[in-house]
Amino acid sequence: SSSWIEVPKTGKNRYQLTIDGFAKHKGTKWRYRVKVVDTVGKKDTTGVVIVAVNGVGDTNDRFVDETTSTEAPVASPSSESPPSPAQAMRKQVISDKNWPHGGSIQLATGKILFEFRGQGDFVCSGTVIMDGSNGSSPNGRNGRSIIQTAAHCVYNDVLKEFATKAMFVPDQVSTKGVSSNANCDDDKLGCWKLSFGVVADGWAESEFPENVGYDYAYYVVYDDPETTHVGGYLRGLTGILDHDVDAVKIDFDYRVKDFTFALGYSSEHDPNYRYCSMHQSTIFGVSWYENLWLDQCGLGSGASGGPWIADMDENGVGTLFSINSWGFDDKIGMAGPSLRTQDGSLAECLFQEAVKAKDPGKKGGHVVSC
Repeated sequence: SSSWIEVPKTGKNRYQLTIDGFAKHKGTKWRYRVKVVDTVGKKDTTGVVIVAVNGVGDTNDRFVDETTSTEAPVASPSSESPPSPAQAMRKQVISDKNWPHGGSIQLATGKILFEFRGQGDFVCSGTVIMDGSNGSSPNGRNGRSIIQTAAHCVYNDVLKEFATKAMFVPDQVSTKGVSSNANCDDDKLGCWKLSFGVVADGWAESEFPENVGYDYAYYVVYDDPETTHVGGYLRGLTGILDHDVDAVKIDFDYRVKDFTFALGYSSEHDPNYRYCSMHQSTIFGVSWYENLWLDQCGLGSGASGGPWIADMDENGVGTLFSINSWGFDDKIGMAGPSLRTQDGSLAECLFQEAVKAKDPGKKGGHVVSC
C-alpha cells in the first residue's frame, strides 16, 4: 500500500491525477479510496474502488479498461448534479497584473531559462501545447512534449547559434522560494531539461527587427523522466511533461480578432505569473510585416514567448493563437506574430518538424526551410 497522494486542482471544481506504470501488472487488481478535506478540516472518504488491469491503452502506460467498484457511493436522483460547463472568463481590460485564476493555463505556462555560448542568465516564457492533429489534440505515443515560445528564446540571430542549457519550469509561480533559483525541488512540478529547438530559416538567416515575422519557435523535450525531469514537490508526478500539465490547444487557422489574454513571467515581477487582457489590433513594427498588437499590455522582459489565448474559460482553458514577441522601449504595448498558415506563417510547418524531428545532437536544434 502507499501513503495518501495529493490530487492537484486543475480548474474550478476539477481535480486530476495521472498514475502510470501498470503495463507490468496485467492481470492484477488494485484498490484505492478518495479522501476529501474541506477548508475547516472536516473529512470524508469513499469506499474502496477496485481496478482490474486487463490491458494497456498505449505505449505510455495509460490504459482504458473496465473497472469495478465496491462500497462506493451509489448515485441517486437526489445526488448532487455534475458541475456545469465552465463559463467564459470575464472580459476585463487589464494592463499588467498577477494572474489570479490558476487553472490549466497556469500549469501549462512556464519559465524558460537558457544560455548562449555558456554565458548569460536569459529568461523567457513558453507553453506546453497539444502535439497531435495539428495541435488540436494530445498525442501520447510520440515520446515527446512540445513547448511553444518565441524564436529569440531558442536561437540567437546574431551569434547564429541555438541556446544551451535550456530548462523549462512550468507553474513557476508556485515555487517555495521567494524568487527564481536553481533548486528544482522548490518548484511544484519540478524542471524539464529541453532536448532541442526548432526555428524558421527566416529567423536564423536575418537579424532583428527584420525577422520579426518569424519570431515563433518550438522546444522539444523527450518523455524520458530519468534524463529530462528534475525535482518537484507535488506527489504523484510522472516526470512526463504533457502528462503532468494540461497541454493547450493551438490553432493555426485562427482569424477572429477576439478578446485576448496574454500571459508570461516578466522578470521585474519574479516569480509572479503576470497577464494582460484586452481586444487586439495590429501594428507595423517593420514596413513589410503587420504584427498583432495589444496596445495597453504592460508585460515586460521575461514574458517573451508566453501565450496569447482566445476563448479563455474560468478553468484556464482556451486556444493559443500567438505569443509575446516584442515591445517598444518608450511605451507600453505587446506585439505578437500571426501563427495562421493562410497568412503566410510557417509556424504550422515548424510544429510538424518538432513533432517528428530527430535529436540534432550538439547543434542544439533544427533550422527549417518550409
